[in-house]
Order: sequence, then C-alpha cells, then structure tokens
Amino acid sequence: MNLTSIENLSGYLAHMSVIVLVLMIIELIVLFITNYVEKKREGLVSIVSYLVQSIPYFLLAKIFIVGSMFWLYQHRIFDMNFEWYSWVLAFLLYDFTVFFIHFLGHKVRVLWCIHGVHHTAEEMNLTVVARGSIFDVFFTPFNFIWLPILGFHPFMIFVIEPVARLYATLSHTNEKFVGKLRWLEGIFITPSVHRVHHAKNHIYLDRNYGETLSIWDRLFKTFQTELDDEKIQYGIMHDKLNSESFWHVQFLMLKELWLDVKRAPTFTDKMKYIFMPPGWNHIDGGKKAEVYREEAWKERK
Repeated sequence: MNLTSIENLSGYLAHMSVIVLVLMIIELIVLFITNYVEKKREGLVSIVSYLVQSIPYFLLAKIFIVGSMFWLYQHRIFDMNFEWYSWVLAFLLYDFTVFFIHFLGHKVRVLWCIHGVHHTAEEMNLTVVARGSIFDVFFTPFNFIWLPILGFHPFMIFVIEPVARLYATLSHTNEKFVGKLRWLEGIFITPSVHRVHHAKNHIYLDRNYGETLSIWDRLFKTFQTELDDEKIQYGIMHDKLNSESFWHVQFLMLKELWLDVKRAPTFTDKMKYIFMPPGWNHIDGGKKAEVYREEAWKERK
C-alpha cells in the first residue's frame, strides 16, 4: 500500500462520523419502538452534545490537530514504512495510548470533568458515544496526535483512528442486541465489558479502560467481566446531576470543581482538588473509587 492509496482511504474514512450518527439514530428508533428506552431525552442530549462539541473540532482540526501531526512527522525520530508490521505497531501504540489517556480521565479530577460527561448517561445505547464534553478537543486528540514523531505518517493514523472509533462505537450497543461474549473478552473489549466500564455499581467502578483490546486492562489488573448476578446500573455517582439536562451534563461537574477550588483553604489544597482523583477532599482525604470497590467485594464475599 502506497501513500496515495492510504491518503485516499483516509479521505473515505473521514466521513465515518456520518455512519456513526446513522447507526445511533437507527438503534434509538428501534429501542423507542420496543419501549426499551425510559429516559427519552438522553439520546437527544447526547446528539446535541455531539453537534456542539464538533464545532471546536471543525475550527481547530486543521491547525491544532492535523498541522501538529504533520509538523511532528517532519521532525520524526524514526522512518517507519507502510508494511503490515508498521500498521500493527501503530495500532498497538494507539490503542495503548487510548487506554492510558482514558485511565487519566478517571484519575485526575479536572480531566474527569471532561471525560465524565460521557459517563452521565443512565441508559446504554449508541447515542452514548455522542455524549462528550464540549472541551473534548483539548483532551482526546492526545490519543493519537503524538504518533507521527515516531515516524508513523499522519495518514496512517487517519486510517487507524476512525476504524478503532467505529469499533468503540459498537461496544456501546444496548444489551438488547448484544449480550455477553465471553469467548472474545480474552483479547477484545466487548459490549458487555464496556458496559461494566459505564456502571456506577461500586463493584464495577473504574474498570475496563480499553477501547479495542482488553489486554491492557488484564496487564494492569483493571479488567472486570460482567457478573451474572450484578445487574449494571449506568451513570455516575452523583445524586444531583440530571442526565437529561444538557447544562447539567456539560457543566455541573466543572462548576462543583470550581467551588471546591474556591473554598479550599491553601494553594496546595486547591491544586489537589484539580489533580487528585474524584472523591478527594482536603478534610479527611475523601473516599475514592478503589475504596468503594474494595468494600463492595468484601460485602459480596
């Protein structure tokens, strides 16, 4: 495969978002017809979020993302070719980076205020993919923007990223359509595995960060299969957030972070509210996800 054919392929894949949007609408219509949707405004809020967050991508993509990637490629450390093993390596590096950035999105509060928007949906379907923060443009591009410095041509990344994103979209399929696929979980993130990631059940908190491959979660011991006797409850641990309100979804967590920083007695505490995990406080250290999870396992046993 030469550069011209890769460039042409990346051009076709640039329209992947349209395919994703169509899939979302089709699934949502089926779920409505079968009365499988209770929070009827969630899908609308998700799609509106998608449209709004697309604006900064449209304005900044060529300068901030594409421009940076081609600049890094011009200053690359290695010269990677277009052989199959270069594609495999590029994909593995991309997928691991997604895992790592995703992990940070759960462990750094200011990043959680961005990534956590995606977790506010209380029902699982493809529209959840569209539920992202309007500040995502300052977070998610780091999944791939750095790869050209290693010698991977930007057009390779423009092929890998949308294909992986399509797979990630399908992992949000409602359980009505795709159940547990235990035979795939050893290597891949399945819809069941990703549903665990979206659960607010204490026993499931902060598990399964992978996008395509589950090997990273298994390697770093963050993998959790869906338990047969623990029904998933979707959303985040927040008793005031309305998942059907665009303003709540986009801004409530940021507002609360700002109030905590404002009230913190010292500069160090202010910084900790920004960079420590969600749940931390300056009074007694707070209660973070791993504590809730450990307590849930003890109670189960």
